[in-house]
Amino acid sequence: MGKTVNSSVNIRSKTGYSGLVTGAAGFVGTHVSPILKCHDDCVLGLDNFNNYYDPTLKRACQVLLEKSGIFVKKDRTDQPASLYAATKKAGEEIARMYNQIYGLSLTGLRFVTVYGPWGRPDMAYFFFTNDILKRKPILFFESSNHGTVTCDFTYIDDIVKGCLSALDTAEKV
Repeated sequence: MGKTVNSSVNIRSKTGYSGLVTGAAGFVGTHVSPILKCHDDCVLGLDNFNNYYDPTLKRACQVLLEKSGIFVKKDRTDQPASLYAATKKAGEEIARMYNQIYGLSLTGLRFVTVYGPWGRPDMAYFFFTNDILKRKPILFFESSNHGTVTCDFTYIDDIVKGCLSALDTAEKV
């Protein structure tokens, strides 16, 4: 599959902030990118239109885009339990090194179980809702030590506020 660049951007903005939004046509990206643009921030949006879920959902989100506290977890991260977790840890380490070597101001945010309008159809709450409507039991999973697996849900508006708050700690370009 070839690479397509729909437009390029001037990395200077009125506010002095430039943002790279990966997954710009995805769920979180379609909510964050327009808010950044409303603040006169420079936004470079990237996305991958693949068949993970219906590509028309991302294309619809892209059309909308065109119109349009600090938390610390003390769990160890030096031995990720999955390939997904390992790629996230690797990205954090690469960002840390770019900051250390080149002095770039970088902030990486990781989101888990975000819900709201235009939410991802592969998230648990869609499965729960479908099972409830069909009067089917909801499956619960256990952790390796037979403990309960829990997950918090975060509303998309709170994620957007968090993204904007993260900019308050960023240095201007």
